[in-house]
Amino acid sequence: MEKLLSLLIALALIGSACKKTKTESSSGGLPVSPETKPQYNNTSFGVYKGVVVGSTGTIVIRINNGDTIVKAYLSIGNNKDTLSANQPVIAGQPILDLDFTGRISSMTLSANADGSNAQVTSLTITGHPNAGALVVHENSTQQVLCYEGTFSGDLNGTICFVKVGTLIRSEPVNFLAKVPADTFFLKGNCVPETDTLRTHTHYMYDLGNPVRTFSGYPTFSNTNVTGPWVSYFPPTNTTFRGTINCTRTY
Repeated sequence: MEKLLSLLIALALIGSACKKTKTESSSGGLPVSPETKPQYNNTSFGVYKGVVVGSTGTIVIRINNGDTIVKAYLSIGNNKDTLSANQPVIAGQPILDLDFTGRISSMTLSANADGSNAQVTSLTITGHPNAGALVVHENSTQQVLCYEGTFSGDLNGTICFVKVGTLIRSEPVNFLAKVPADTFFLKGNCVPETDTLRTHTHYMYDLGNPVRTFSGYPTFSNTNVTGPWVSYFPPTNTTFRGTINCTRTY
């Protein structure tokens, strides 16, 4: 009887451990909490997360996040690349033109000393010409979520969002989009909808581009983004409309 009782207790503990593991991975393998360590909040060290448009993909950049790793990790289509940098990064200082090079890609990172205004420039990816990127420094108190997808309707293209915070109507939220035939990117922000009776969670608007306006009413969850978009084309006074469909990929 004593042996049987011990066996039942062991099985219960195993079951509990399995259940816990299942809960921790319930997000489909995506991070469930911020990855930047608290001591690197509002510094240029820590983790930067972002998206790529020109196809769509994600970039995760780790800068001395409690270790000596200075690397970037690109995922686009079925390709993955690890990029390394050889220049020194100094605590308390801004990052100025830090060059990363990988097997199929290269890029340059700059950011303020507090991690703000992060920019990826000179991005080249084999098989993905004219790609652009949008990255944000993550703090330990606010997880950064990355979404990839498309917009379709009267215009068709790719669109990605970077959202700070897991609360549905959190901000800031930035987006990067592109119509394949265009030579420019559509860039903009999303602000939370303050009227809780409305079904959409945010209003999105572009920050200006050479050709058209681009706005909409996306609805965010922690797994996807959907909603209508509208674009106004001033030279012909044409209005284009359609829908957004994105999935969280990091």
